[in-house]
Amino acid sequence: MRTPGNFARDSSTAAQLKSNEKGHLGVSIFSEILDIKLPYSIIIDYAHASLLRHSKSMFVEIYRRLSPVIRATIDIALSQQPFPHFFHRRMKSFKDLSFIKATEILNILFYGFLPIFHQHLQHDYLGHFALYICAMRLFHGRAILGPRTSDIANDLIMKYYHDFNSFYDGLENFVLHLHSHYQSQYRMYGTFSHLGSFGQESLIGYIGSNRKGTTHQGDIICENYGIDLMLHHQIENICSCTNIADGPFDPDLNFDFRSNDSVINFHNTECTCRSIKCCLRAFRRYAVKQRVYHSLTYNRRQKSVSYFVRYYSKDNSTPYFFGKIVMFFKYSNSNCTYALIERYPVQGQLSDLFVSTMYYELLSKAINHLFYIVSKKCSLFHDIVHVSRLSEHCIVFDCEEYYIITPVSSYDEHD
Repeated sequence: MRTPGNFARDSSTAAQLKSNEKGHLGVSIFSEILDIKLPYSIIIDYAHASLLRHSKSMFVEIYRRLSPVIRATIDIALSQQPFPHFFHRRMKSFKDLSFIKATEILNILFYGFLPIFHQHLQHDYLGHFALYICAMRLFHGRAILGPRTSDIANDLIMKYYHDFNSFYDGLENFVLHLHSHYQSQYRMYGTFSHLGSFGQESLIGYIGSNRKGTTHQGDIICENYGIDLMLHHQIENICSCTNIADGPFDPDLNFDFRSNDSVINFHNTECTCRSIKCCLRAFRRYAVKQRVYHSLTYNRRQKSVSYFVRYYSKDNSTPYFFGKIVMFFKYSNSNCTYALIERYPVQGQLSDLFVSTMYYELLSKAINHLFYIVSKKCSLFHDIVHVSRLSEHCIVFDCEEYYIITPVSSYDEHD
């Protein structure tokens, strides 16, 4: 293991002897500039190492082992899967892997692989790759498991690394070994959604061509010019440069409040007036925390699904619920906005698929916080929640007898 001490010593020796000393050819010009000593200041770019290299190689190998009929089924499911409206790239079929982008690989790896492949692969084989998927999701997003997030992610990735040769031949390489250093990188620099190189490449391209392909251009400039502060989380509340004002918009003047008993009961409890039509105003869309949510009454959403959300009804301590936003409404004389949600109850855990495998206990620590098996039948009554209780958009995979739901991993990565 290279440390700052032997890294500097070998570099100096190579410079003095003008020779190759354990891979060093001299002293780096960055050694006196960086505030974190080499090699700890070298960040592994997960977008290239994990997405474009390892994940893509695994997709090719897994696809090769499938029958032609299953390949066709999976390709259709991947290419037709809907996402929220802010996903500029979705998923490509595996037959087009030669032309796939890193963001498309991320969407397959983080969201689509387990829901689509769980019906077509042996559970031991799928369980092993699920270790990698869950580990990368934990490293990539916010610390959903608290202080133990990086420890659990490291346990998953090291078990995946340890058993790799039991499932694959000739694919273990240096890129896979780099994953064993992800825990220390996560602890030093934070989540991987802030560490990809594509944001900086986009900034360079923007300067060169005056064109950009991201909705977070201002945020990217701020991040790249203050990267040390960003990586060390020394700025707690960074004001985004994205011009999305929180609040309801796109009013729906034709919504009939009297057709919904939940809204009527809520109004009668909260208000003393007798005219619900004059008291409440309906909206098709709402922006909260600079994220735009759609409702079922928004008819111009095309194929996007931005109305299926994870939320909690009372406070942060209650379990999460899942549902479709029917519409937003607010009182005419109040700034409080509520969402009318059609709830879909959770009916199982994805970890149950791996009960018979050796990975069940380890996977259970993470996978049930990332993927949820949800009933296709909604509850009889609707939930009415304050918009501040909306947690994330969800990506919905329609299986034959149930939905598999997974929340969006990160909102602020380069798209």
